[in-house]
Amino acid sequence: MEQDNRPNLNINGVGSAAGGRYRQLTIHGVGKLAGATVSDSFMVNGQVKTDGDVRTGRLHCNGHMVVGGGLSSGEARIDGMVRVRGGMNGERIYVNGGLHVRGDCEAETFQSNGWFDVEGLLNAGEVEIRIQGKCAAREIGGERIRILRGGAGGFKRLWQRIVPKLAIRLTADTIEGDDIELENTTAAVVRGNRVKIGQGCAIGRVEYRSELFAHPQAKIEQRVQG
Repeated sequence: MEQDNRPNLNINGVGSAAGGRYRQLTIHGVGKLAGATVSDSFMVNGQVKTDGDVRTGRLHCNGHMVVGGGLSSGEARIDGMVRVRGGMNGERIYVNGGLHVRGDCEAETFQSNGWFDVEGLLNAGEVEIRIQGKCAAREIGGERIRILRGGAGGFKRLWQRIVPKLAIRLTADTIEGDDIELENTTAAVVRGNRVKIGQGCAIGRVEYRSELFAHPQAKIEQRVQG
């Protein structure tokens, strides 16, 4: 049996390290990683900045993380703030804080109960978003897409002290999927099989194949069945 000679990396306090291949990578404090890193797990309880790509089996960020390249993770749980200067992909992405991705973001499951800004395409088999702040993506695609206004909670009360109440909504150019349910969403085009446009939505064009339900207070400029 081949021996795993990869080391663990722990930064407690303030420190820096070279990129490379690790088993467990843990930051408690402030850290900087020079170069691309590959690990089984990556835990952030503080602040970390990487110069290159990050690939890990499991990411948990309770602080502030800046990735200089792309981010790939089997499971990513964001309870703090993550900024990715490239693209992001993973099997399961859970956002309970904030996420900013300059490229595309792709996953099997994408769940958000915070805020995010994806400058490219947000694509997942299942998209579940509870809007707690200003959320945005250029395009959103998936089989099942649910975008709902978040309920009352500690995060929401904190966020509303920072930004105006009207900022708590999602904006996108295009939203496309099979089963779509939307609230508090502004989009130029929504395209799907079964589409439900709820309260607080402003949609330019809705294209649907089988069903369309629209809340009386939702604004839809054009409805097309085909």
